[in-house]
Amino acid sequence: MPPVQQNRARRRNDAEDLMLIVWLALFLVVGALYYLAYSRFHIRVNQLVELSFYLLLAAVFLYEWLRYAMTREEKMEEVWPRPVPYISPGEDRRQVELARAKQSVLLGYDIFGKPVTWLNETRTYQANCFGMTGGGKTTLLHSITEQDIFSGVPIIFIDGKGDWELFEKLIPAMEAAGRIHQLRVINPMRPDISASYNPFWSEDGNYEDHISFIFDSFKMEKDFFEGHQRVYLENIARILHYTGKRFNFHDVLVAAYDQDLLGRQIKRAIELTRDVDSITDQQRLTLQMSVRNLLESFGDRERVAKIQGLINNLMTFMADDLALITGPYDNLLSLNDVIEQKLILYVSLNVNVNERAVTALGRMLLQNLQLMIGKRYAEAQRGLEQPFVSVIMDEFSPFAYENFAHILVTARGANVAFLFALQSAPQLLQVGRGFRNDVASAPNTTFMLRIKDEETAQDFLMASSRIRQMRRSMRIRKTGLFQNSYKEDGDGSQTEIKDTLAQEEHIKRMPTGQMEMLTPDKIRGVVHQHVHIRQPFRHWLADVPENLYPKLVSYADESNGLNLRFSNPELEERRTRRGKKRS
Repeated sequence: MPPVQQNRARRRNDAEDLMLIVWLALFLVVGALYYLAYSRFHIRVNQLVELSFYLLLAAVFLYEWLRYAMTREEKMEEVWPRPVPYISPGEDRRQVELARAKQSVLLGYDIFGKPVTWLNETRTYQANCFGMTGGGKTTLLHSITEQDIFSGVPIIFIDGKGDWELFEKLIPAMEAAGRIHQLRVINPMRPDISASYNPFWSEDGNYEDHISFIFDSFKMEKDFFEGHQRVYLENIARILHYTGKRFNFHDVLVAAYDQDLLGRQIKRAIELTRDVDSITDQQRLTLQMSVRNLLESFGDRERVAKIQGLINNLMTFMADDLALITGPYDNLLSLNDVIEQKLILYVSLNVNVNERAVTALGRMLLQNLQLMIGKRYAEAQRGLEQPFVSVIMDEFSPFAYENFAHILVTARGANVAFLFALQSAPQLLQVGRGFRNDVASAPNTTFMLRIKDEETAQDFLMASSRIRQMRRSMRIRKTGLFQNSYKEDGDGSQTEIKDTLAQEEHIKRMPTGQMEMLTPDKIRGVVHQHVHIRQPFRHWLADVPENLYPKLVSYADESNGLNLRFSNPELEERRTRRGKKRS
Protein backbone atom coordinates (compact mmCIF):
# COMPACT_ATOMS: atom_id res chain seq x y z
CA MET A 1 0.00 0.00 0.00
CA PRO A 2 1.57 3.29 -1.03
CA PRO A 3 2.15 5.79 1.73
CA VAL A 4 -0.47 8.44 2.11
CA GLN A 5 0.93 11.96 2.01
CA GLN A 6 -0.90 14.32 4.32
CA ASN A 7 -0.58 18.08 4.23
CA ARG A 8 0.58 19.44 7.51
CA ALA A 9 -1.84 21.90 9.10
CA ARG A 10 -0.49 25.40 8.80
CA ARG A 11 0.25 26.94 12.16
CA ARG A 12 -1.52 30.07 13.14
CA ASN A 13 -0.10 32.68 15.44
CA ASP A 14 -1.44 35.61 17.42
CA ALA A 15 -0.14 38.17 14.92
CA GLU A 16 -2.21 36.69 12.09
CA ASP A 17 -5.34 36.60 14.27
CA LEU A 18 -4.81 40.23 15.22
CA MET A 19 -4.38 41.23 11.57
CA LEU A 20 -7.63 39.46 10.68
CA ILE A 21 -9.48 41.35 13.40
CA VAL A 22 -8.01 44.67 12.21
CA TRP A 23 -9.14 44.04 8.62
CA LEU A 24 -12.66 43.10 9.76
CA ALA A 25 -12.88 46.24 11.87
CA LEU A 26 -11.64 48.34 8.95
CA PHE A 27 -14.30 46.88 6.62
CA LEU A 28 -17.02 47.56 9.21
CA VAL A 29 -15.91 51.18 9.61
CA VAL A 30 -15.77 51.75 5.83
CA GLY A 31 -19.16 50.12 5.39
CA ALA A 32 -20.68 52.33 8.08
CA LEU A 33 -19.21 55.44 6.47
CA TYR A 34 -20.61 54.45 3.06
CA TYR A 35 -24.03 53.81 4.61
CA LEU A 36 -24.07 57.21 6.28
CA ALA A 37 -22.97 58.90 3.05
CA TYR A 38 -25.73 57.23 1.07
CA SER A 39 -28.61 57.40 3.53
CA ARG A 40 -27.93 60.63 5.43
CA PHE A 41 -25.93 62.80 3.03
CA HIS A 42 -27.77 61.53 -0.05
CA ILE A 43 -24.64 60.88 -2.11
CA ARG A 44 -25.44 58.89 -5.23
CA VAL A 45 -24.05 55.42 -5.89
CA ASN A 46 -21.97 56.48 -8.92
CA GLN A 47 -20.39 59.21 -6.80
CA LEU A 48 -19.52 56.70 -4.09
CA VAL A 49 -17.95 54.40 -6.68
CA GLU A 50 -15.87 57.27 -8.07
CA LEU A 51 -14.82 58.27 -4.56
CA SER A 52 -13.82 54.68 -3.88
CA PHE A 53 -11.46 54.71 -6.86
CA TYR A 54 -9.82 57.92 -5.62
CA LEU A 55 -9.39 56.53 -2.12
CA LEU A 56 -8.02 53.27 -3.51
CA LEU A 57 -5.45 55.08 -5.66
CA ALA A 58 -4.42 57.27 -2.73
CA ALA A 59 -4.05 54.21 -0.49
CA VAL A 60 -1.96 52.38 -3.10
CA PHE A 61 0.27 55.45 -3.61
CA LEU A 62 0.71 55.90 0.15
CA TYR A 63 1.54 52.21 0.58
CA GLU A 64 4.10 52.18 -2.24
CA TRP A 65 5.73 55.39 -1.04
CA LEU A 66 6.04 54.07 2.52
CA ARG A 67 7.36 50.72 1.28
CA TYR A 68 9.95 52.49 -0.89
CA ALA A 69 11.05 54.78 1.94
CA MET A 70 11.33 51.92 4.42
CA THR A 71 13.17 49.46 2.15
CA ARG A 72 15.23 51.81 -0.07
CA GLU A 73 18.47 51.72 1.90
CA GLU A 74 18.25 47.99 2.54
CA LYS A 75 17.71 47.16 -1.13
CA MET A 76 20.48 49.53 -2.27
CA GLU A 77 22.89 47.83 0.12
CA GLU A 78 21.94 44.40 -1.21
CA VAL A 79 22.22 45.20 -4.92
CA TRP A 80 25.52 44.53 -6.72
CA PRO A 81 27.23 46.38 -8.32
CA ARG A 82 26.50 49.27 -6.02
CA PRO A 83 24.47 52.10 -7.54
CA VAL A 84 26.54 55.16 -8.46
CA PRO A 85 25.18 58.41 -6.98
CA TYR A 86 25.10 61.58 -9.04
CA ILE A 87 27.00 64.46 -7.48
CA SER A 88 26.98 67.77 -9.31
CA PRO A 89 30.32 69.60 -9.75
CA GLY A 90 29.06 72.47 -7.62
CA GLU A 91 28.03 70.16 -4.79
CA ASP A 92 31.34 68.29 -5.01
CA ARG A 93 33.31 71.53 -4.73
CA ARG A 94 31.20 72.58 -1.75
CA GLN A 95 31.87 69.28 0.01
CA VAL A 96 35.61 69.62 -0.65
CA GLU A 97 35.59 73.07 0.94
CA LEU A 98 33.66 71.78 3.96
CA ALA A 99 36.11 68.90 4.38
CA ARG A 100 39.07 71.28 4.16
CA ALA A 101 37.53 73.52 6.83
CA LYS A 102 37.33 70.47 9.12
CA GLN A 103 40.99 69.57 8.42
CA SER A 104 40.15 66.50 6.41
CA VAL A 105 40.03 65.28 2.82
CA LEU A 106 37.02 64.09 0.85
CA LEU A 107 37.54 60.49 -0.24
CA GLY A 108 34.27 60.11 -2.12
CA TYR A 109 30.61 59.32 -1.57
CA ASP A 110 28.66 56.32 -0.35
CA ILE A 111 25.86 54.72 -2.33
CA PHE A 112 23.36 57.24 -0.94
CA GLY A 113 25.43 60.26 -2.02
CA LYS A 114 26.64 61.12 1.49
CA PRO A 115 30.23 62.47 1.61
CA VAL A 116 32.92 60.26 3.14
CA THR A 117 35.73 62.30 4.70
CA TRP A 118 39.06 61.35 6.25
CA LEU A 119 40.29 63.48 9.15
CA ASN A 120 43.95 64.50 9.30
CA GLU A 121 44.07 63.15 12.84
CA THR A 122 42.91 59.76 11.59
CA ARG A 123 45.40 59.93 8.74
CA THR A 124 48.26 60.05 11.23
CA TYR A 125 47.26 56.52 12.27
CA GLN A 126 48.68 55.55 8.83
CA ALA A 127 46.85 53.81 5.98
CA ASN A 128 47.26 51.11 3.36
CA CYS A 129 45.73 51.08 -0.10
CA PHE A 130 45.62 47.83 -2.08
CA GLY A 131 44.32 47.47 -5.60
CA MET A 132 45.07 45.96 -8.99
CA THR A 133 46.14 47.98 -11.97
CA GLY A 134 43.11 49.74 -13.44
CA GLY A 135 41.06 49.63 -10.25
CA GLY A 136 41.23 53.38 -9.55
CA LYS A 137 44.15 53.54 -7.10
CA THR A 138 45.86 56.37 -8.99
CA THR A 139 42.59 58.34 -9.04
CA LEU A 140 42.38 58.06 -5.24
CA LEU A 141 45.98 59.21 -4.78
CA HIS A 142 45.42 62.05 -7.25
CA SER A 143 42.33 63.26 -5.38
CA ILE A 144 43.99 63.13 -1.95
CA THR A 145 47.18 64.84 -3.16
CA GLU A 146 45.20 67.54 -4.94
CA GLN A 147 43.29 68.40 -1.76
CA ASP A 148 46.53 68.42 0.25
CA ILE A 149 47.94 70.89 -2.27
CA PHE A 150 45.04 73.28 -1.75
CA SER A 151 45.19 72.90 2.03
CA GLY A 152 48.81 74.13 2.03
CA VAL A 153 50.38 71.25 4.00
CA PRO A 154 53.88 69.88 3.25
CA ILE A 155 53.71 66.94 0.83
CA ILE A 156 56.18 64.17 0.07
CA PHE A 157 55.05 61.97 -2.82
CA ILE A 158 57.31 59.00 -3.65
CA ASP A 159 56.35 57.28 -6.89
CA GLY A 160 58.07 53.94 -7.39
CA LYS A 161 56.56 53.44 -10.84
CA GLY A 162 57.95 56.57 -12.45
CA ASP A 163 54.42 57.61 -13.47
CA TRP A 164 55.08 61.04 -14.93
CA GLU A 165 51.49 61.34 -16.15
CA LEU A 166 50.20 61.75 -12.61
CA PHE A 167 52.77 64.46 -11.96
CA GLU A 168 51.62 66.38 -15.05
CA LYS A 169 48.02 66.16 -13.84
CA LEU A 170 49.01 67.66 -10.48
CA ILE A 171 50.77 70.68 -11.98
CA PRO A 172 47.50 72.55 -12.81
CA ALA A 173 46.37 72.05 -9.20
CA MET A 174 49.64 73.58 -7.97
CA GLU A 175 49.19 76.49 -10.36
CA ALA A 176 45.60 77.04 -9.20
CA ALA A 177 46.63 76.86 -5.54
CA GLY A 178 49.54 79.29 -6.07
CA ARG A 179 52.10 76.72 -4.92
CA ILE A 180 54.04 76.02 -8.10
CA HIS A 181 57.03 77.87 -6.62
CA GLN A 182 57.01 75.37 -3.73
CA LEU A 183 57.40 72.39 -6.01
CA ARG A 184 60.60 70.35 -5.83
CA VAL A 185 61.22 67.36 -8.09
CA ILE A 186 63.68 64.47 -7.90
CA ASN A 187 63.61 62.41 -11.09
CA PRO A 188 66.79 60.81 -12.49
CA MET A 189 65.11 60.83 -15.92
CA ARG A 190 64.66 64.63 -15.74
CA PRO A 191 67.82 66.10 -14.15
CA ASP A 192 67.11 69.44 -15.83
CA ILE A 193 64.21 70.19 -13.47
CA SER A 194 65.26 68.01 -10.52
CA ALA A 195 66.34 69.54 -7.24
CA SER A 196 69.88 68.94 -6.01
CA TYR A 197 69.97 66.26 -3.34
CA ASN A 198 73.38 65.37 -1.92
CA PRO A 199 73.02 62.46 0.54
CA PHE A 200 76.39 63.26 2.15
CA TRP A 201 75.25 66.73 3.18
CA SER A 202 73.54 67.18 6.53
CA GLU A 203 71.92 70.49 7.36
CA ASP A 204 72.60 70.11 11.09
CA GLY A 205 76.12 68.74 10.60
CA ASN A 206 75.18 65.21 11.70
CA TYR A 207 77.13 63.51 8.94
CA GLU A 208 77.49 60.15 10.72
CA ASP A 209 73.81 59.24 10.35
CA HIS A 210 73.94 60.13 6.67
CA ILE A 211 77.03 57.99 6.09
CA SER A 212 75.29 55.12 7.84
CA PHE A 213 72.14 55.15 5.70
CA ILE A 214 74.17 55.71 2.52
CA PHE A 215 76.14 52.54 3.17
CA ASP A 216 73.04 50.59 4.26
CA SER A 217 71.30 51.54 1.02
CA PHE A 218 73.88 49.55 -0.94
CA LYS A 219 72.56 46.28 0.60
CA MET A 220 75.97 44.62 0.60
CA GLU A 221 76.52 41.06 1.75
CA LYS A 222 77.16 40.62 5.46
CA ASP A 223 80.77 39.42 5.57
CA PHE A 224 84.19 40.62 6.71
CA PHE A 225 84.63 42.96 3.76
CA GLU A 226 81.22 44.54 4.43
CA GLY A 227 82.36 45.73 7.87
CA HIS A 228 85.76 46.77 6.55
CA GLN A 229 84.23 48.84 3.76
CA ARG A 230 81.75 50.50 6.13
CA VAL A 231 84.56 51.65 8.44
CA TYR A 232 86.62 52.81 5.46
CA LEU A 233 83.76 54.95 4.15
CA GLU A 234 83.16 56.40 7.62
CA ASN A 235 86.83 57.27 7.99
CA ILE A 236 87.06 59.03 4.62
CA ALA A 237 83.77 60.89 5.19
CA ARG A 238 84.96 62.02 8.63
CA ILE A 239 88.17 63.44 7.16
CA LEU A 240 86.33 65.26 4.37
CA HIS A 241 83.71 66.57 6.80
CA TYR A 242 86.30 68.26 9.04
CA THR A 243 87.85 70.01 6.06
CA GLY A 244 84.93 72.42 6.36
CA LYS A 245 83.78 71.85 2.80
CA ARG A 246 80.87 69.94 1.36
CA PHE A 247 81.68 66.75 -0.50
CA ASN A 248 79.91 64.32 -2.82
CA PHE A 249 80.31 60.83 -4.31
CA HIS A 250 83.05 62.00 -6.67
CA ASP A 251 85.10 63.46 -3.82
CA VAL A 252 84.85 60.22 -1.84
CA LEU A 253 85.97 58.19 -4.86
CA VAL A 254 88.92 60.49 -5.51
CA ALA A 255 89.97 60.29 -1.84
CA ALA A 256 89.65 56.49 -1.87
CA TYR A 257 91.90 56.15 -4.94
CA ASP A 258 94.51 58.92 -4.46
CA GLN A 259 96.64 58.47 -1.33
CA ASP A 260 98.56 61.73 -1.79
CA LEU A 261 95.40 63.78 -2.12
CA LEU A 262 93.83 62.05 0.88
CA GLY A 263 97.00 62.76 2.88
CA ARG A 264 96.65 66.48 2.14
CA GLN A 265 93.01 66.41 3.23
CA ILE A 266 94.04 64.70 6.48
CA LYS A 267 96.51 67.51 7.25
CA ARG A 268 93.90 70.11 6.46
CA ALA A 269 91.28 68.45 8.70
CA ILE A 270 93.75 68.22 11.62
CA GLU A 271 94.72 71.88 11.27
CA LEU A 272 91.13 73.09 11.12
CA THR A 273 90.08 71.15 14.21
CA ARG A 274 93.10 71.92 16.37
CA ASP A 275 91.96 75.11 18.09
CA VAL A 276 88.23 75.19 17.37
CA ASP A 277 86.00 75.50 20.42
CA SER A 278 83.01 73.88 18.68
CA ILE A 279 84.98 70.63 18.27
CA THR A 280 84.97 68.49 21.42
CA ASP A 281 87.90 66.43 22.65
CA GLN A 282 85.99 63.24 21.85
CA GLN A 283 85.50 64.37 18.27
CA ARG A 284 89.24 65.04 17.97
CA LEU A 285 90.02 61.58 19.33
CA THR A 286 87.62 59.99 16.85
CA LEU A 287 89.24 61.97 14.03
CA GLN A 288 92.70 60.84 15.12
CA MET A 289 91.56 57.22 15.15
CA SER A 290 90.18 57.59 11.61
CA VAL A 291 93.46 59.15 10.48
CA ARG A 292 95.45 56.33 12.05
CA ASN A 293 93.23 53.73 10.41
CA LEU A 294 93.64 55.29 6.97
CA LEU A 295 97.41 55.70 7.32
CA GLU A 296 97.74 52.03 8.24
CA SER A 297 95.76 51.06 5.13
CA PHE A 298 98.18 52.97 2.86
CA GLY A 299 100.79 50.25 3.33
CA ASP A 300 98.40 47.51 2.21
CA ARG A 301 98.89 46.62 -1.46
CA GLU A 302 95.37 45.21 -1.60
CA ARG A 303 93.82 48.33 -0.14
CA VAL A 304 91.76 49.17 -3.24
CA ALA A 305 90.83 45.52 -3.84
CA LYS A 306 89.38 45.20 -0.33
CA ILE A 307 87.12 48.21 -0.85
CA GLN A 308 86.25 47.39 -4.45
CA GLY A 309 82.65 46.58 -3.52
CA LEU A 310 82.27 50.01 -1.95
CA ILE A 311 83.85 51.67 -4.98
CA ASN A 312 81.54 49.80 -7.34
CA ASN A 313 78.45 51.03 -5.47
CA LEU A 314 79.74 54.59 -5.35
CA MET A 315 80.49 54.48 -9.07
CA THR A 316 76.82 53.85 -9.87
CA PHE A 317 76.13 57.43 -8.80
CA MET A 318 78.59 58.76 -11.36
CA ALA A 319 76.15 58.20 -14.22
CA ASP A 320 75.65 61.45 -16.15
CA ASP A 321 72.00 62.11 -15.26
CA LEU A 322 72.18 60.92 -11.66
CA ALA A 323 75.38 62.86 -10.96
CA LEU A 324 73.55 66.09 -11.87
CA ILE A 325 71.20 65.42 -8.93
CA THR A 326 73.54 64.00 -6.27
CA GLY A 327 76.72 65.85 -7.26
CA PRO A 328 76.07 69.59 -6.60
CA TYR A 329 77.35 71.35 -3.47
CA ASP A 330 75.01 74.34 -3.36
CA ASN A 331 71.27 75.01 -3.43
CA LEU A 332 70.72 71.60 -1.86
CA LEU A 333 67.35 70.24 -0.82
CA SER A 334 66.78 68.66 2.59
CA LEU A 335 63.67 66.98 3.95
CA ASN A 336 63.63 69.48 6.80
CA ASP A 337 63.24 72.24 4.21
CA VAL A 338 60.22 70.42 2.78
CA ILE A 339 58.46 70.56 6.14
CA GLU A 340 59.59 73.94 7.41
CA GLN A 341 58.95 75.74 4.11
CA LYS A 342 55.79 73.69 3.32
CA LEU A 343 57.18 72.44 0.03
CA ILE A 344 55.81 69.83 -2.34
CA LEU A 345 58.41 67.14 -3.02
CA TYR A 346 57.60 64.77 -5.88
CA VAL A 347 60.06 61.87 -6.20
CA SER A 348 59.73 59.79 -9.36
CA LEU A 349 62.00 56.74 -9.48
CA ASN A 350 61.91 54.35 -12.42
CA VAL A 351 63.84 51.24 -11.35
CA ASN A 352 63.87 49.94 -14.93
CA VAL A 353 66.59 52.48 -15.77
CA ASN A 354 69.91 52.26 -13.87
CA GLU A 355 68.22 49.93 -11.40
CA ARG A 356 71.09 49.61 -8.94
CA ALA A 357 71.64 53.34 -8.45
CA VAL A 358 67.96 54.32 -8.54
CA THR A 359 67.09 51.65 -5.97
CA ALA A 360 69.92 52.82 -3.70
CA LEU A 361 68.78 56.45 -4.08
CA GLY A 362 65.24 55.44 -3.12
CA ARG A 363 66.51 53.71 0.01
CA MET A 364 68.58 56.77 0.91
CA LEU A 365 65.52 58.98 0.68
CA LEU A 366 63.45 56.62 2.82
CA GLN A 367 66.17 56.33 5.46
CA ASN A 368 66.64 60.10 5.43
CA LEU A 369 62.88 60.43 5.90
CA GLN A 370 62.97 58.00 8.81
CA LEU A 371 65.85 59.93 10.40
CA MET A 372 63.97 63.21 10.04
CA ILE A 373 60.77 61.76 11.54
CA GLY A 374 62.75 60.33 14.46
CA LYS A 375 64.16 63.78 15.27
CA ARG A 376 60.76 65.44 15.03
CA TYR A 377 59.26 62.76 17.23
CA ALA A 378 61.88 63.59 19.88
CA GLU A 379 60.98 67.28 19.56
CA ALA A 380 57.29 66.47 19.96
CA GLN A 381 58.06 64.57 23.16
CA ARG A 382 59.59 67.80 24.51
CA GLY A 383 56.32 69.63 23.85
CA LEU A 384 57.14 71.25 20.50
CA GLU A 385 54.14 71.22 18.18
CA GLN A 386 54.82 69.60 14.80
CA PRO A 387 53.03 70.56 11.55
CA PHE A 388 50.93 68.01 9.72
CA VAL A 389 52.85 66.31 6.89
CA SER A 390 51.32 64.19 4.13
CA VAL A 391 53.53 61.35 2.85
CA ILE A 392 52.18 59.25 -0.03
CA MET A 393 54.23 56.27 -1.20
CA ASP A 394 53.07 54.53 -4.38
CA GLU A 395 54.68 51.16 -5.20
CA PHE A 396 57.59 51.70 -2.80
CA SER A 397 58.47 48.01 -2.33
CA PRO A 398 61.69 48.15 -4.45
CA PHE A 399 63.15 50.67 -1.98
CA ALA A 400 61.85 49.12 1.25
CA TYR A 401 64.24 47.82 3.89
CA GLU A 402 63.74 45.86 7.07
CA ASN A 403 63.96 48.67 9.65
CA PHE A 404 61.57 50.92 7.75
CA ALA A 405 58.59 49.36 9.55
CA HIS A 406 59.76 51.11 12.75
CA ILE A 407 58.76 54.42 11.19
CA LEU A 408 55.11 53.56 11.85
CA VAL A 409 55.75 53.69 15.60
CA THR A 410 56.98 57.29 15.66
CA ALA A 411 55.17 58.80 12.66
CA ARG A 412 51.97 59.62 14.54
CA GLY A 413 53.90 61.36 17.34
CA ALA A 414 55.62 63.47 14.68
CA ASN A 415 52.21 64.29 13.09
CA VAL A 416 53.15 62.57 9.82
CA ALA A 417 50.49 60.73 7.81
CA PHE A 418 51.66 57.83 5.66
CA LEU A 419 49.61 56.33 2.84
CA PHE A 420 51.15 53.18 1.36
CA ALA A 421 49.74 52.19 -2.04
CA LEU A 422 50.51 48.71 -3.35
CA GLN A 423 48.99 46.18 -5.71
CA SER A 424 49.16 43.42 -3.08
CA ALA A 425 50.70 42.72 0.31
CA PRO A 426 53.05 39.93 -0.91
CA GLN A 427 55.08 42.59 -2.74
CA LEU A 428 56.65 43.33 0.65
CA LEU A 429 57.88 39.75 1.06
CA GLN A 430 61.06 40.60 -0.82
CA VAL A 431 62.12 42.34 2.40
CA GLY A 432 60.81 39.68 4.77
CA ARG A 433 57.70 38.11 6.27
CA GLY A 434 57.97 40.18 9.44
CA PHE A 435 58.25 43.40 7.46
CA ARG A 436 55.25 42.42 5.36
CA ASN A 437 53.14 41.71 8.45
CA ASP A 438 54.15 44.96 10.16
CA VAL A 439 53.41 47.23 7.21
CA ALA A 440 50.22 45.42 6.20
CA SER A 441 48.67 45.22 9.66
CA ALA A 442 50.00 48.20 11.65
CA PRO A 443 48.10 51.01 9.83
CA ASN A 444 44.59 51.64 11.17
CA THR A 445 42.98 52.55 7.85
CA THR A 446 42.77 50.18 4.89
CA PHE A 447 41.46 50.99 1.42
CA MET A 448 40.63 47.92 -0.67
CA LEU A 449 39.99 48.31 -4.37
CA ARG A 450 39.59 45.42 -6.80
CA ILE A 451 42.03 42.71 -5.78
CA LYS A 452 42.85 39.24 -7.03
CA ASP A 453 45.55 38.19 -4.58
CA GLU A 454 44.07 35.71 -2.11
CA GLU A 455 46.40 36.59 0.78
CA THR A 456 45.61 40.31 0.59
CA ALA A 457 41.88 39.62 0.28
CA GLN A 458 41.86 37.34 3.33
CA ASP A 459 43.77 39.92 5.38
CA PHE A 460 41.08 42.49 4.64
CA LEU A 461 38.23 40.07 5.35
CA MET A 462 39.73 39.10 8.71
CA ALA A 463 40.37 42.76 9.56
CA SER A 464 36.69 43.53 8.98
CA SER A 465 35.94 40.94 11.74
CA ARG A 466 33.26 38.28 11.97
CA ILE A 467 29.89 39.58 13.11
CA ARG A 468 26.66 37.90 14.12
CA GLN A 469 24.23 37.46 11.28
CA MET A 470 20.99 35.55 10.80
CA ARG A 471 20.72 32.83 8.14
CA ARG A 472 17.14 32.10 7.10
CA SER A 473 15.87 28.79 5.75
CA MET A 474 12.43 29.11 4.15
CA ARG A 475 10.02 26.62 2.61
CA ILE A 476 9.27 27.38 -1.01
CA ARG A 477 6.70 26.12 -3.48
CA LYS A 478 6.77 25.81 -7.22
CA THR A 479 4.39 28.04 -9.18
CA GLY A 480 3.93 29.24 -12.73
CA LEU A 481 2.14 27.95 -15.79
CA PHE A 482 4.55 28.52 -18.68
CA GLN A 483 7.70 29.31 -16.67
CA ASN A 484 8.58 27.82 -13.33
CA SER A 485 9.11 30.15 -10.40
CA TYR A 486 9.44 29.66 -6.66
CA LYS A 487 7.77 31.54 -3.86
CA GLU A 488 8.12 31.43 -0.11
CA ASP A 489 5.54 29.24 1.52
CA GLY A 490 5.56 31.07 4.82
CA ASP A 491 7.25 28.54 7.07
CA GLY A 492 10.97 28.54 7.83
CA SER A 493 13.68 28.95 10.42
CA GLN A 494 16.64 31.20 11.10
CA THR A 495 20.01 30.38 12.59
CA GLU A 496 22.60 32.70 14.10
CA ILE A 497 25.96 32.49 12.32
CA LYS A 498 29.18 34.53 12.22
CA ASP A 499 30.41 35.91 8.92
CA THR A 500 32.89 38.61 7.88
CA LEU A 501 31.51 42.11 7.51
CA ALA A 502 33.24 42.49 4.14
CA GLN A 503 32.43 39.92 1.47
CA GLU A 504 35.00 38.22 -0.72
CA GLU A 505 32.80 38.36 -3.81
CA HIS A 506 32.64 42.15 -3.49
CA ILE A 507 36.33 42.97 -3.15
CA LYS A 508 37.26 40.59 -5.97
CA ARG A 509 34.54 41.93 -8.28
CA MET A 510 34.86 45.59 -7.32
CA PRO A 511 34.01 47.95 -10.20
CA THR A 512 36.58 50.54 -11.26
CA GLY A 513 36.52 53.68 -9.14
CA GLN A 514 34.97 52.04 -6.08
CA MET A 515 36.50 50.69 -2.88
CA GLU A 516 35.71 49.33 0.53
CA MET A 517 37.44 50.89 3.53
CA LEU A 518 38.06 50.13 7.17
CA THR A 519 38.72 53.23 9.21
CA PRO A 520 38.91 53.80 12.99
CA ASP A 521 36.28 55.79 14.84
CA LYS A 522 36.51 56.85 18.48
CA ILE A 523 32.85 56.03 19.16
CA ARG A 524 31.93 53.21 16.75
CA GLY A 525 35.30 51.48 16.70
CA VAL A 526 36.23 50.25 13.22
CA VAL A 527 33.81 51.40 10.51
CA HIS A 528 33.31 49.51 7.25
CA GLN A 529 32.10 51.53 4.25
CA HIS A 530 31.65 51.19 0.51
CA VAL A 531 32.90 54.35 -1.20
CA HIS A 532 32.70 55.71 -4.73
CA ILE A 533 36.07 57.40 -5.20
CA ARG A 534 35.83 61.10 -5.86
CA GLN A 535 37.07 62.29 -9.24
CA PRO A 536 39.69 65.07 -9.06
CA PHE A 537 38.96 68.50 -10.49
CA ARG A 538 39.53 69.01 -14.19
CA HIS A 539 41.41 72.26 -14.48
CA TRP A 540 41.32 74.35 -17.61
CA LEU A 541 45.15 74.44 -17.55
CA ALA A 542 45.35 70.69 -18.03
CA ASP A 543 46.82 70.87 -21.54
CA VAL A 544 49.32 73.64 -20.83
CA PRO A 545 52.99 72.52 -21.00
CA GLU A 546 55.04 72.25 -17.83
CA ASN A 547 55.67 75.64 -16.27
CA LEU A 548 58.80 74.55 -14.44
CA TYR A 549 62.05 76.45 -14.16
CA PRO A 550 65.42 74.71 -14.57
CA LYS A 551 67.45 74.40 -11.40
CA LEU A 552 70.19 76.88 -10.56
CA VAL A 553 73.79 75.99 -11.38
CA SER A 554 76.69 77.43 -9.40
CA TYR A 555 80.25 77.84 -10.66
CA ALA A 556 83.05 75.83 -9.13
CA ASP A 557 85.00 78.86 -7.93
CA GLU A 558 81.89 80.15 -6.13
CA SER A 559 80.93 76.81 -4.63
CA ASN A 560 81.39 75.67 -1.05
CA GLY A 561 82.41 72.19 -2.14
CA LEU A 562 85.72 70.33 -2.12
CA ASN A 563 85.86 69.74 -5.88
CA LEU A 564 88.61 67.15 -5.50
CA ARG A 565 90.46 66.11 -8.66
CA PHE A 566 93.05 63.41 -9.25
CA SER A 567 96.60 64.67 -8.98
CA ASN A 568 97.83 61.78 -11.12
CA PRO A 569 96.49 61.91 -14.73
CA GLU A 570 96.70 58.09 -14.99
CA LEU A 571 94.29 57.66 -12.08
CA GLU A 572 91.88 60.15 -13.62
CA GLU A 573 92.01 58.35 -16.94
CA ARG A 574 91.47 54.97 -15.25
CA ARG A 575 88.49 56.26 -13.26
CA THR A 576 86.89 57.83 -16.33
CA ARG A 577 87.33 54.67 -18.38
CA ARG A 578 85.79 52.53 -15.63
CA GLY A 579 82.87 54.92 -15.23
CA LYS A 580 82.10 54.75 -18.94
CA LYS A 581 82.07 50.97 -18.85
CA ARG A 582 79.60 50.90 -15.97
CA SER A 583 77.30 53.51 -17.45
